[in-house]
Amino acid sequence: MTTVSSMSSLYAAQRTVPAPSTRPASGVTAGSGTAPSAIVTLSQAGLDAASLAASTTPPLTTALRFHDRAAPLFDAIRTGAALPASADPLPDDIDHHFTLDIVTAGGTKVGLTLASRGDELLVRMHADAALTDAERTALGDLAQGYQDAIDGLAAQPPRVRLAGLTNVDTGVLASIDLDAQVTLPTVPPATQALAFHRDAQQRSVALDGPAGKAEVSVKTDDLAALGTRQQQDKAIAGYLRQFDQAAARGHADGDLMGMFKDAFADLSRTATRDDPAASGASAGRSWSPTREDRVVLTGLADFTASVTATTQHINPVRRDEVDGFAYQVAQHTQLAGATRDARSIAQTQESHLTAQYHEALQPGATLALDYGSETQNYKYHQIDDSASSAVQLQYRDGRLRQATLRQSASQSERITEFVLGKLKSDRTIPAAQQLMRDLVATLQPYRAEDGRAGGDVSPEVREERRLRALDALGDELGLLGAAGELGARDGRLRLPTLD
Repeated sequence: MTTVSSMSSLYAAQRTVPAPSTRPASGVTAGSGTAPSAIVTLSQAGLDAASLAASTTPPLTTALRFHDRAAPLFDAIRTGAALPASADPLPDDIDHHFTLDIVTAGGTKVGLTLASRGDELLVRMHADAALTDAERTALGDLAQGYQDAIDGLAAQPPRVRLAGLTNVDTGVLASIDLDAQVTLPTVPPATQALAFHRDAQQRSVALDGPAGKAEVSVKTDDLAALGTRQQQDKAIAGYLRQFDQAAARGHADGDLMGMFKDAFADLSRTATRDDPAASGASAGRSWSPTREDRVVLTGLADFTASVTATTQHINPVRRDEVDGFAYQVAQHTQLAGATRDARSIAQTQESHLTAQYHEALQPGATLALDYGSETQNYKYHQIDDSASSAVQLQYRDGRLRQATLRQSASQSERITEFVLGKLKSDRTIPAAQQLMRDLVATLQPYRAEDGRAGGDVSPEVREERRLRALDALGDELGLLGAAGELGARDGRLRLPTLD
């Protein structure tokens, strides 16, 4: 591994050539400038064998080329190395690059780039002002997050690893941007790009590659409705299941969906507390949601996310039959009311899937469509699904007056079947389900004066039972995209229905 011996070697024009191993060649002492003590002459057979060995040595992968490169650079920053005020631009013919741009709370702009061109490893570092000790420490803490992001995108297939860059103290580092691009080992070569941004108001990532595009944006300017880490983990797991179901139903590209799921999970983990009774942030309000309020919320910060596959035209006879996949999902939360006693809370979740794909008539058969009618035997699927979930709470004079849950799932799949190029059938399979419930009785805190404690059951026992019921209710409120699953939930939720 190439090492950095001084900060001067990190400046704008540095180039290093990574080697597969740091072990010195046989007969040469490490660190010695002397030549071997003997000269060996190889026969033609020996030369041929050496040439063959060299030609069959596997090339250095992108993952190995950039492995463990971040730590020495950030260690240099942490320990006080001076950075130049600017850096030379990268060459136009680089293969891969990972550029981190940071703006500190004090306004200092810091840049760091790792890139490669052929066998060369290039480094660029700069800062437009002197860094404080606190800034150097905070920058040094980014080393593992930066390396994880590099390792993820350099893997085959590429993955998204951004957790280490999301949870950053914005009181010291105001914003972080990562712009990365790798050249994929495809024929012809293609590139996978990633653009990440993080500041006090939001965190976002955009992906662009040969399989398609994906975007995730999470709002972090108002965290009053956030849940605990455990609640967020449960909500994220629920969404990832929805993504998997959408991918399976629409025949999405697995690698593209993998990156989309990675990005959503890493950016959505915003919680900082474990106690469900803690109030959390209030964003300047005089109140924050109670434990009962949070039960009906996902616990996630509001977000928008989408993934769109690159369209394909695989049937030359019918060019209007496009193979594609597009999925969007979003959450929006609104907290209103001047006081806790007059508060209102609303949260909506929505998803939409459209997909089209060709399928052979017989399972496992190869689909090879061309102009010959004998190849035109297939099914063409067109999918259009939508789902929504809306919960609304309204308080007046400190009492819960309205608490409603409305969920719906609508699915449609049109299947056209062709035999020898002629339409044989055209059918549409619809499915729809709605769920509407009144949640007031479940969410209303127990009050002794209500006279609801029957028999020998103490108020404490009733409250404990109510809290268990709240936890069970929270497990049934996530967004569902399949009408059948929503129907099953409708059967489980034994709560009053809405008129």
